[in-house]
Amino acid sequence: MNTKEILNCLFSDIEKVKNRAVSAGTKFRLMALVADIAEVAEGLQQEVLQRVSQEAAVDVDVDTDFALLAEQVLAMELAETADAEAVVREQTQSVNEALGLLSGTLADVDMQLSRHHRDEEYARLYEQEKRRYLSSGTASRAKRKFEEWKDLECNGQPQLEHVEDYRTEKLLHMFEKGALASSVEHIQRAKRYAGEVDFDQLDDDHPLKKTAHKHYAALRKLVDFRDGCLVVDPVRAGRHFYACRKDANAKANRTNFLKYMHKVELAQEEMRGLLAAQEEGERCTLPDVLATGPAMKYWLRLQASGFVDETYQLLPDTTRKQAMYIADVFSERLQMRSKWKAFQNLWGINNLAQEKWEMQETGKPPARADEIDAVFAE
Repeated sequence: MNTKEILNCLFSDIEKVKNRAVSAGTKFRLMALVADIAEVAEGLQQEVLQRVSQEAAVDVDVDTDFALLAEQVLAMELAETADAEAVVREQTQSVNEALGLLSGTLADVDMQLSRHHRDEEYARLYEQEKRRYLSSGTASRAKRKFEEWKDLECNGQPQLEHVEDYRTEKLLHMFEKGALASSVEHIQRAKRYAGEVDFDQLDDDHPLKKTAHKHYAALRKLVDFRDGCLVVDPVRAGRHFYACRKDANAKANRTNFLKYMHKVELAQEEMRGLLAAQEEGERCTLPDVLATGPAMKYWLRLQASGFVDETYQLLPDTTRKQAMYIADVFSERLQMRSKWKAFQNLWGINNLAQEKWEMQETGKPPARADEIDAVFAE
């Protein structure tokens, strides 16, 4: 018999007692008891689900609530008849059985939610905390201070290395605040992540000189490294927040993690902008002789045919012989004085003339020569 059925039976039995010649006070107490039990039965599961998503579980001593209900039953004074007293004792036992079943069910649900929490719940917990932080004055001040740093330290024109140093500095601040202390304690030997943030340049007297890599290893359990940037994994971060919810400094550590990761993300957004500008600046600038109107027409055709990319560089599948053939026909179409130099500088290859001589000796054109001829056809 499930909990609901037990409570229904209990309700029916208590109704029978109420219909007997008992005092009005007894009836009132029985009615209140039934209402309390029904409310507990309906609210227990919802209460657990709400607890999980909060920054710390709400302290609800369920066993105490059960004991109080049981005491209410035991305290009833039915002095009318011996039969009424026997019925009350019987109902008391039923109440205790029902509440005991509810207690066990609640414990099982709580354990399952604690050990096998759904990933989307962890992600939701992290996103909730992040939104709360970003809407705070602390987040606004962090952004304002970052803009001030660019103006004061970089004259409004930060270089990529400056912003990378700023990111490293904010990571060290996070470590110093102990935001990941509970995880660092369990790291015996920190893994080195090649090509990522490096702390070997720290001065010997720096307080984190020996432990910076351990802190970074703890951080890497919560973030991914994508395209040169540290990106928080919401599921892992949410799981970390939940696991540490009862630590002494849980709230401060959580706030520091969000605060310094926000500063790291501000720096990384600046880094993306600088890299994009750098890439645009480094995007192969064509020499004037190869940037004329007719030349651009041929470049677009070469891109469409799969010989060069949008930066006019040879694609991996384009061979040296094909590059020679393209340069040879291209220069003829543009009537260039120097046939090879501009293409050799653009593509970073030498001795295209040697490739032309070998083709003339063998009389064999490169593969896809007909496609190249079609590119330059009028």
